[in-house]
Amino acid sequence: MLLLVLSLCLCARLLLAAEPAAEVKELTGKVWATLGNEAPRKLAVGDSVFAGDYIKSYRSARVKLLFRDNTRFELGPSSEFKVNQFKFNSANQKDGIVTKVFKGTFRFFSGLIAKRTPRSMTVQTSMATIGIRGTQVVGEVGETNATIILLEPQDSSRRTAIEVTNQFGSVVIDEPGFGTEIPDQFSPPSPPRRMRLQTINNITRSIQRMQRMNVPRPRIRVP
Repeated sequence: MLLLVLSLCLCARLLLAAEPAAEVKELTGKVWATLGNEAPRKLAVGDSVFAGDYIKSYRSARVKLLFRDNTRFELGPSSEFKVNQFKFNSANQKDGIVTKVFKGTFRFFSGLIAKRTPRSMTVQTSMATIGIRGTQVVGEVGETNATIILLEPQDSSRRTAIEVTNQFGSVVIDEPGFGTEIPDQFSPPSPPRRMRLQTINNITRSIQRMQRMNVPRPRIRVP
């Protein structure tokens, strides 16, 4: 019992000493975070999330994270996500944010880090890595596949694009409403194509119960 108490005290001191990467802004259901070998902690609105945190949402759970640079991540039910790296306005290190979605549905809005230096933000999945150029993205990661879709940026004056890359190939998506699919770990991302609105809705619907979301309709080019 004494060892357990000492361990919990040490974990608390480590969390207090570390600088938070993000804050839980909205949450429904059970969502847990684990930092290294520490005991999992149940998250609640207002809690801090740190670089190194592995976050897992359970069935019917959803969570929105607001990072210190105003990057936003929203995770749907049964999702697994990790903050691999976060540096912002650090005196000794360059700004950077690296995250990974292991499974589940997600949506993110890039913040100041991507706005200042787009290559300083990447979102990894088991099938591919998403390079950011300032944008809004939704996606779904399964056991052996992934779907990634570019949506309209919040700031219509900014250029929006993503680059989806793995060891087998790379595609650039610069048209909102277009996306790519990776069928397995041994295939390149498919060529960009206009995604069906139903596909976008299916992904966002798993998140939008946390809050009412307006899903932007893809723009249609007129020849």
